[in-house]
Amino acid sequence: MANLHSIFRDLESNISLSPTRKENIERGRDALREKISDNFQEKNRNKPKYCMQGSYAMRTAITPLEDKEFDLDNGVYLQGYSENQESWPTTTLVHTWVKNAVDGHTDTPPVDKNTCIRVIYKGDYHIDLPIYIMGVENIEGEEQQVAYLAHKTNGWVISDPKAFTNWFIKKVNEHGEQLRRIVKYMKAWKDNKNIDLKGIAITILVCNHFSGKEQRDDIALLDTVTNILDEIEDNFHCFKPVIPKDEDLFANISYIKQQDIIKKLNNLKQKLDQAIYQEQNQKKSSEIIQKEFGDRFPLGKDEEENSFVTTDSPVSLGGHNSHFA
Repeated sequence: MANLHSIFRDLESNISLSPTRKENIERGRDALREKISDNFQEKNRNKPKYCMQGSYAMRTAITPLEDKEFDLDNGVYLQGYSENQESWPTTTLVHTWVKNAVDGHTDTPPVDKNTCIRVIYKGDYHIDLPIYIMGVENIEGEEQQVAYLAHKTNGWVISDPKAFTNWFIKKVNEHGEQLRRIVKYMKAWKDNKNIDLKGIAITILVCNHFSGKEQRDDIALLDTVTNILDEIEDNFHCFKPVIPKDEDLFANISYIKQQDIIKKLNNLKQKLDQAIYQEQNQKKSSEIIQKEFGDRFPLGKDEEENSFVTTDSPVSLGGHNSHFA
């Protein structure tokens, strides 16, 4: 039985954002916030509030592969609006406000997407600016404040990233930091294998099926993947744990893609099982797993090279307790 816990911890170090990259990203974020606030004040609009969201806020962000951009979500929360949605500006209008505010900030013009304004930086990352207004919704017979996202084609739709972040943090507080690491490992696997799964879906699946009985990350990952497969092989759905709770993140995944995802998860499960329980040599075991996670998964020691006992004295043959034939 090979123990790969320490190697998975090395993988986490290899995929985590470096302090320099974090500093660059946060500098870009702060500059955009200042630009939007100044523009809104110049136009006699209330200065927005801002909130980090997504993987960066949950500390599950990983360094993208070389040909990919890092994605940062920075929510823009418009201020000064009543609970009456009829008095709110149109979603296309608020998209125009934010797009005009950041236009010219980088060499590449901002992109007006359905759910956000995207600002692209040359330093291999982009910042998405989803726009929200806080409103009230009747949830289970009780009036509650919720965030409405400015969707360019669908209008103002309920979408509460703060609630999702709070849900995830509660799960981490319940299960410990190992849960956060398993999410990051699964994201690294997804990127290396180019699997059509969103990060939010991976986060939900891991949280709902996490197995943290073992202190070892390799076994916890194997058990969690097994639990996920037990669920989605029979019921291929992934519902949001916060409103709108009836939103299935897998709703638009074709049957062919579903089977491909299940097949690749099964392959990951088999490789983990083989590496942990069937292989004794750590180096050979890590070579099996490296095929799933890529070069960022380091190789372990070749214990066989050090398996022979050395002694300063010659071995005495034929003694009472001799095991030589």
